Amino acid sequence: MASKSAFTLLLLLSCASCILQIRGKDPSQHGDNEYKWQGGFLPGQRSSNSSGNSSVLNIGTPSQTNSHFASYSLTETDSALHGVRAKVTLWKIADVQPMSSSSAYIAAHHFGGNGGEMIIAGVHVDPGLYKNNDLRFFTYWNSGMKGCFNVNCPGFVVADGANLYPGQALTPLSTYGGPERYITIRIKKDEDTGDWSLYREDQGGPIGGMTLLGWWPKTLFTGLSSHATIVEWTGTVVHPETERSPSMGSGHFSSELNSKAASFKQIFAFDIHGGVIDPEPDAVTPFMDREDCYTVSSLYHSEHSDGSHFFYGGPGGCSEKK
Repeated sequence: MASKSAFTLLLLLSCASCILQIRGKDPSQHGDNEYKWQGGFLPGQRSSNSSGNSSVLNIGTPSQTNSHFASYSLTETDSALHGVRAKVTLWKIADVQPMSSSSAYIAAHHFGGNGGEMIIAGVHVDPGLYKNNDLRFFTYWNSGMKGCFNVNCPGFVVADGANLYPGQALTPLSTYGGPERYITIRIKKDEDTGDWSLYREDQGGPIGGMTLLGWWPKTLFTGLSSHATIVEWTGTVVHPETERSPSMGSGHFSSELNSKAASFKQIFAFDIHGGVIDPEPDAVTPFMDREDCYTVSSLYHSEHSDGSHFFYGGPGGCSEKK
């Protein structure tokens, strides 16, 4: 299940991590201080450095790691995109090795002359970044040769009163065949400041029932300072070629549906006026590159609490290149 636009999105995700450098100059209000990549990795390529220390990213090549995806994306058409939102289920992912990662996130992208820009928020297991296999909330941003996870460099600004912090471990988690646990998050371009704000919705809050977690200043970006050209809802894994790929989501295929497969529910995007774009099946692009290891379901719509939603994931176990 793939299309030209899906492969274009995959190329952006993979290439973005390839072009990130270990050092760069921050373009924002923080001045010219150098900052250093603090570990972790995006969907793309990764390898350990020459000393074997995985806490610092050493830009890998496509021959060193494999990335696999199960996602939906929406590309701008009549209106520029100003945000994305989802209810993301939380699952224990126990089989992630030290140089691998398993993630679920929402993202806003802009294609441009600097190789593309992106903003990401979601959950992941990344032992190379945290030295354990806890499921954690994370943020990421990238613009050309600059970017980082969480607050590992000047960029994402944590809001006063935030009730969830980048890098924070998440509990409780969903139970297979039982209760589902989740967080509901949105990334939305602020109509007044132009910054990209990140909100949490599932625990209420003072801003229309939401809590502001933080924001990415528009000065970090060129294309994204205006709008996004693609938004997405994605499950992904990264692993060395020499190891089998880890589980994604609940570790079960999307066909198992509610309470068994991982999901993105109540998904929608925002237009240039802040209005909701409820994705229609013929307007979004599904993508999965290894159906033997990970799948994505059809896009469903419910008039009740789930809204537009889909299921994704799988047990992993991919090893050979494909």
